[in-house]
Amino acid sequence: MNASVRPAIFEPALTLSHEVVSWLNDVVSSRRPFQSRISGEPLSVRMQGLVWQQKPSVIPMLDCVWRVGNETIVLSLSRRLVEALVSSVQSGLALPSDPTASLILELALEPLVAQLEDQTQLNVQLVGVREAMTLAPCLELDIVFGAVSGRGCLLLFSPLDGLVPSAFRAFGALLSQLPRQPRELSPELPAIVAGVIGTLCVPAALLRKACIGDALLPDLSPFGRGQIMLSMGRLWAGADIEGDDLILRGPFRPRSIRLENVHMTTQPESQQEQSEADLDDVEIELVFECGRWPMPLGDLRGAGEGHVFELGRSIDGPVDILANGRRIGRGDIVRIGDELGIRLRSRLACSD
Repeated sequence: MNASVRPAIFEPALTLSHEVVSWLNDVVSSRRPFQSRISGEPLSVRMQGLVWQQKPSVIPMLDCVWRVGNETIVLSLSRRLVEALVSSVQSGLALPSDPTASLILELALEPLVAQLEDQTQLNVQLVGVREAMTLAPCLELDIVFGAVSGRGCLLLFSPLDGLVPSAFRAFGALLSQLPRQPRELSPELPAIVAGVIGTLCVPAALLRKACIGDALLPDLSPFGRGQIMLSMGRLWAGADIEGDDLILRGPFRPRSIRLENVHMTTQPESQQEQSEADLDDVEIELVFECGRWPMPLGDLRGAGEGHVFELGRSIDGPVDILANGRRIGRGDIVRIGDELGIRLRSRLACSD
């Protein structure tokens, strides 16, 4: 065993190849922890995420240098965790200096090393244990061995602008066998619910000509039936108007998205230049909102039939006019014949 083998240490390339990006995204995805046993003690390893700018650790760390096939991998472990693994070989055994430390630690991890060699078909050998000195991007691990919990860092010191080294690919293949486990979102995460009283698709030319006092008649207007559509991203729910309150008719559910097929033809280069007149024919969807309500994600999940949203204002008050999520004007609800419309209070922002 050659204890003098050390990995090449250099600043990783700033450019990431597509292959490396794909590998990293798969590796750091949330999965169930890896579970095993060493000397009868349970071992749990969970991927915590990717750290780009690693800082010196406030707890003592040891770099464990491994040779995997023809490549070198550096796995930093908290000293307390390494001492617990060494003690699993012989109770009360203190951490010796290298190369003895490498021999004993590899002996402690022999069941895992054998499993790794079997699945990767690569020779795996611990060639050195030293004080941690490498600060590079790393995959951070949360490791629990028996009653001892500690931190682990798989250092990504190889160039990141080319192919993924085979040793890292083997590590990723092992992780991919673990079931995915979606990360829990905090129930306090704020969500915004919008009250939509109608929508209207209009050509851009009409928006340019719109003036104060003009009325817009929504294509879809649940407000005319005494209802409002509550929208949150791609989720929506219907609500009945009761005075200045909205009463939810049912839980939020995915909104159906209209799909349009566009037939594209190749035209001579002189005909491909779009003029201002061409853009006037582009249809813009306007959304008429009567209010917005911030609420915790946990409350939104539990909102069902009968949930009350307090408007805090008159339902027939000023309406916000939005295009592509941006407010471009305000208007008032008016009755035009048997229908309800929105009369503009000012010129639309996009018509200036």
